[in-house]
Amino acid sequence: MADSIYRELSKRLMFENSQLLQQIWQRVANEIEAEIICYLPANAAQVAEKFNLSVDEATRILEELFKRGAAFKKSKPEGAEYRPPKHIVQFHDATLLWRDAPADFKKLWVEFMNTEYPPLLEVVTKANIPSFMRVIPINATIQPKSEVLVYEDAYRIIEQAKELAVVDCVCRLSHGNCSKPLNVCIQVNNGATYTLERGTGRAITKEEAFEILKFSEEAGLVHMTENKGFGNAICNCCSCCCEMLRFAGNRATHGVVAKSRFAAIVDTNNCNGCSLCTSVCPVHAIEVNEIAAVDAEMCIGCGLCATHCPSGVITLHETRPKEHIPV
Repeated sequence: MADSIYRELSKRLMFENSQLLQQIWQRVANEIEAEIICYLPANAAQVAEKFNLSVDEATRILEELFKRGAAFKKSKPEGAEYRPPKHIVQFHDATLLWRDAPADFKKLWVEFMNTEYPPLLEVVTKANIPSFMRVIPINATIQPKSEVLVYEDAYRIIEQAKELAVVDCVCRLSHGNCSKPLNVCIQVNNGATYTLERGTGRAITKEEAFEILKFSEEAGLVHMTENKGFGNAICNCCSCCCEMLRFAGNRATHGVVAKSRFAAIVDTNNCNGCSLCTSVCPVHAIEVNEIAAVDAEMCIGCGLCATHCPSGVITLHETRPKEHIPV
């Protein structure tokens, strides 16, 4: 029974045959807890009735699963409703912030992400399936006549936020081999409420959030959020650890990240061929042969090349319509 319940949980995340993911589930939930996760969505009273528990015991289990990142909850008039993870990325990001995870937990996730996760990304790319995440362009690099929507400007997202928090980047946390800033993933509104209730992050002011964005840009990190109008987080991602961005530079898996509506354009008349842009591009979309040339298919429209160009000859230009971003 135990093997079948963990297999079912893995199947729901599109990895039915993954032994590694089943091992991860086994560390997150015992057999009874796993059965409860399979039963969700439900509130504590419903779980109590289904599994012959007291409401207090059902609540305790659900809250523990919530803290581990294996269940998510939403307030409703009849009581908090808990649901299972929607997809593998949500499960990955939530559980890696579990403070009491077993010693081998991060290692298992890294092995899974290095071996069993990439084939899914190839399917996403070939089938043109919408990505979980999209790039937010650096506004200062955008050609002035272009219209920038509120939800594709990280600074305006922060300005309009009602609640903010910051957590460690789970990708750099799990890989443990990157010198880029760690405590830079900004949680917005519902995302902030979630992480503060779990105790996995700290509340920050808008001014602190602006500073995080600024030094993230200076450190060569890419702003990303969920691939919809308004997301619940602004991640600041590196190309060596990020479980999205590090696959975006491979033609077979580049569909894992939805590009911004913008693309980098080089003023070829004034480019001096210094090649600095090639070292900061997170997806290796720029080559220099006397002057810089951008591979339009691979460019994700983040703007890092423009912010780091000492000659100021690279800017972002609008190349995709507003409809590119799902609402």
